[in-house]
Amino acid sequence: MKKWLMPILQTAFVALLVASFYATSWLGEQYVLRAEPFDPFDPFYGEYVMLQYPDLDASNEIPDGAIYFTLTAGEDGYAVIDRIEERPFFGAINGSKYDRRVVAPQLENFYVEQGRGPELEQAVDLEVTIDVAPWGSIRPVSIAPRE
Repeated sequence: MKKWLMPILQTAFVALLVASFYATSWLGEQYVLRAEPFDPFDPFYGEYVMLQYPDLDASNEIPDGAIYFTLTAGEDGYAVIDRIEERPFFGAINGSKYDRRVVAPQLENFYVEQGRGPELEQAVDLEVTIDVAPWGSIRPVSIAPRE
């Protein structure tokens, strides 16, 4: 019995990791963000697009530094900030604010197939689809030129 315990625990651990990755999509809400690329290649990880989001702005009342925010769909269908605070709250996305721009570590880089990075950089206007779990976890789903 003892020789089977470790493989069972390891398999359960890996299954839990995979389930937690997909749980963001299963249980979360999907948002589309307006994005702008600014760097298409990393020699170690391959091609990726670094993104900035013009619709994710915060007021000057919020000081620069760590922030927590939620998203909602705007009138044009693209996500905008719904709630933003300096203290964590349930369902918040962990991010930071610098000079009115709000960034989240999970949203800054989007890895793409080899050869697609320059195409996306030339598009200039992009849209990124993300899933946001009720507990604030983000999973990027797709990136495409905006029409």
